[in-house]
Amino acid sequence: MYISIKNRLILLLIVFTLLPFVLLRIIAYPRIQADLQEVLIRDLDGIGHKQAELVTNWMHERMMNARAIANNPLMAKSIKITKEDKNYYDIIQYLEVVKNEYGYKGILISNDKGIVTIATSEEGLGNDVSQMDYFKEAVQGKTYVSSVVPSEIPLMNEYGEKELGLPNMLVSSPLKDREGNVIGVVALRIDALKLSELVLSLNLGKTEETYLINKDGYMITESRFAKHLKEMGLVKKRCALELKLINQETGKLTEGAQQCISGNNGFDAKGYKDYSGVTVLGVWRWLPEFHWGVITEIDRDEGYGPAYNLNYIVSSVLLILAFPFVMVAYLVGKKLSVPILKLTEVTKKMASGDLAQRVDIQREDELGELASSFNVMAKSLDEKTKEIIISEKRYREIFNSIKEGVYQSDPGAEGVFTFINKAGAEILGYSTPEEVIGTKVKHIYVDPEDRRRLCDKLEKDGVWREFVSLCKRKSGESFYAERTSSMLRDEKGNPAAIYGVFRDISERKKAEMEVIESEKRYRLLFDSLKEGVYQSEPEVDGVFTWINQAGAEILGYKSPEEVIGLKVKDVYVNPDDRKKVVEKLSKEGVWKGFASFCKRKNGERFHMERTSSVVMDEKGNPIRIDGIFRDITERKKLEQELQESERHHRQLLNSLKEGIYQCEPTEDGVFTWINQAGAEILGYSSPEEVIGTRVKDVYVNPEDRKELVEKLEKEGVWRDFTSYCKRKNGERFISERTCNLVRDENGKPIRIEGVFRDITER
Repeated sequence: MYISIKNRLILLLIVFTLLPFVLLRIIAYPRIQADLQEVLIRDLDGIGHKQAELVTNWMHERMMNARAIANNPLMAKSIKITKEDKNYYDIIQYLEVVKNEYGYKGILISNDKGIVTIATSEEGLGNDVSQMDYFKEAVQGKTYVSSVVPSEIPLMNEYGEKELGLPNMLVSSPLKDREGNVIGVVALRIDALKLSELVLSLNLGKTEETYLINKDGYMITESRFAKHLKEMGLVKKRCALELKLINQETGKLTEGAQQCISGNNGFDAKGYKDYSGVTVLGVWRWLPEFHWGVITEIDRDEGYGPAYNLNYIVSSVLLILAFPFVMVAYLVGKKLSVPILKLTEVTKKMASGDLAQRVDIQREDELGELASSFNVMAKSLDEKTKEIIISEKRYREIFNSIKEGVYQSDPGAEGVFTFINKAGAEILGYSTPEEVIGTKVKHIYVDPEDRRRLCDKLEKDGVWREFVSLCKRKSGESFYAERTSSMLRDEKGNPAAIYGVFRDISERKKAEMEVIESEKRYRLLFDSLKEGVYQSEPEVDGVFTWINQAGAEILGYKSPEEVIGLKVKDVYVNPDDRKKVVEKLSKEGVWKGFASFCKRKNGERFHMERTSSVVMDEKGNPIRIDGIFRDITERKKLEQELQESERHHRQLLNSLKEGIYQCEPTEDGVFTWINQAGAEILGYSSPEEVIGTRVKDVYVNPEDRKELVEKLEKEGVWRDFTSYCKRKNGERFISERTCNLVRDENGKPIRIEGVFRDITER
């Protein structure tokens, strides 16, 4: 089939012009979109994981409070106490202080029959709680956390009104006597709104929300959008215990709720309908310890908004650029074919004389006819000269028809243009090539050093492909030029000329800037987080290479730019902490929950908790450290307050007349704690003198210590054990003691606790 060169050329130009845009749409865009989706799911998972940690730690603190109250020696007296007892109002005052300090709704203490013997003002004295789960579990010797349930007594709600059935939860712990027998239960009543405030403390975007659900699929914390849910009629008073996470279309639990209460941890990056009928992206985690689930969701339209916008931008740009490029390709192809067609017509006219010789070339296109005409023109030198002139004209027209600049110049930084085509002259802002020839090449560069760098590169390698630099036109307007240049050498190897092709890529640079702007929006997502996110070099002396706005503010800086370049170890009060982090990451790759003492820009010190991981290249070499950190100073303050509470308890123990002690669980173990009465019985003036001394040294017969350790290893407790002991000055006395062995969760002995008294007089 006959296809002319003209049509072939136009078709090829159109195909190769559109090919980069098609590849961009097919390959680059899906990759960018997938990366954006991966980042979003990772951010959602990070928030869900953070919220799960916050909830778990918060509940453990509540359980610790319940155990601390139960371990207070005064609480054992509350089982049989009456209002006439002198300690009654002291205990009430203590419970009220704890309730107000930690924001509890109420605190009650019952005996082992379930009768409330003492309580704060909200709880009822004399009530029977024996049928309550929190009593049944605690009386078995466990610290128990109930689910969020309606209150069985009227409580003050968020509107300052008494309300029956207010969502609350109870944490209970067994109350034991000195022999370790359960004699009652301590219960703390917790407002569910406190749990909601904790869960709502972190947000990502306008539509993101995190909430807790119970095993029945009901929301047990408040939604960010509670007001909107009331307007929709999905809830009346509040979300907790009212809103069941039902897909309105299927009548079943939402996908996230189903997966979560099944005990699965995971995410859905495609989207599913939530309880309000909106398609969301979600991640979920199940907390088996409390039978709760943590679900984090964000509207799919918001989460994938940057990806959708990128799709619209890329599609629009392709549609806008495709038409003019196709037209340009058509015009260029048509124009490139004109000289060939004209030459064919000319050779036909030249061959119309008496010359009868023919060259038999069988081609069904213009080149076949052109070959026949050239065969005739070879007969005459005059015709050959004319052919050369026509050929030179033809090639110049081809060069001038190309839309990219073609040039030739003298070698060296001071070289001038010796040739340039029309397109190159127009790109540089000149009307004709003649205006350009003779001008110095370095004058078209915004930075003349770019010309020197090009010459050095060509001297060394002979060619430099796709070299990009900022250039300027005759009018002074700047533009980005991309060029491929080569060095032409003479037969002796000396530089003779530089020639190359260049083009204006300002529009492409503009598209690249749009991609950079998209990346900027992505970074803004990180800056919206309340925790610090950073990247640094992996060495001990490595510097910050990136940090978000929240991280900069935690470190006392106004912007991330002030932090970048700062040595990471300089934020530590003790720089050796940085060394420990690097060593830990080089061995294990990640370190979670690492706490250290750090300092801000102004020198202010604070407690920081971080999770860091090291990123390796394909060869296993560390290339950077990624991490997230937070200011836990307030939490440390709470821990110190708990320690102060413990000090108060120790003062109570020191007020007793019997000796109370703790020691290591071995035969040669030393005292690790003793009260004031115990120290005085042993002949010391203070507990500090006793701590660190060997326990067996107080026995007249050290074998008694060995017998005690063996007895505790077998039975765990020895009551009313009597032995001869000696004081610091050597004076002997008879000691009666009750001891028990404390083990850790793996059953390993960790300490011996006991009470002893001097019964010499008895």
